[in-house]
Amino acid sequence: MLCLFMAGGLYSCSPKRQASLHVDVTPDLQSVADFYNYSTVDWALIDTLYYRPYNCDWSEEIGAQIASDFPMEYTSKYWHRLQNAKTYLHQQTLPLRIGASDAFIEQLNRTESALDSVFVRIVSQEYYMRIFVDCYEEIIPLEIDKCFETLTK
Repeated sequence: MLCLFMAGGLYSCSPKRQASLHVDVTPDLQSVADFYNYSTVDWALIDTLYYRPYNCDWSEEIGAQIASDFPMEYTSKYWHRLQNAKTYLHQQTLPLRIGASDAFIEQLNRTESALDSVFVRIVSQEYYMRIFVDCYEEIIPLEIDKCFETLTK
């Protein structure tokens, strides 16, 4: 059966997800790569994408990890931003999921979940001006590296 092709090589498929069409997944891979660095994410767009009536709808488990002295006016802002980013990343990767291997799909899911980890890392420590950027850069690039490594296996 014919698998999906991307620029530079074969896009591996699990037998049950093989497709019969040639599809260029390069733009979809680029949407993942855009999240690699804090500065390449369009945060102005992300902040306005989705309406969330409950900005503080994190689970009790996550809420328990918020430092007592962390400024609450920033917690909901960071939560909203990261949940929007998580939703946007998921939507941008839907075409990749069609013919992807199970390992790649699992890694995409872990990468999305890492945005929750960024939130926890931020709010579980003392606030400082670059906390969002620093925590994002500590976690997300590693997860995206793993996504692309999974594609080569």
